[in-house]
Amino acid sequence: MATHLRKGLERLRRFYIKKLLESGATDSSHHELHSLTFSELESLYNKIISPAKS
Repeated sequence: MATHLRKGLERLRRFYIKKLLESGATDSSHHELHSLTFSELESLYNKIISPAKS
């Protein structure tokens, strides 16, 4: 079960990084984004991407 959770979190991390890079709304590089924690990526995604969808 833990393996499935870990894989799911890693997939979601890759999704957040991909969307943030595609948006061009951040000056961060792939390496910089990859060094962020899951919570930091989620927060950044919600600040930049989610409001734009509304």
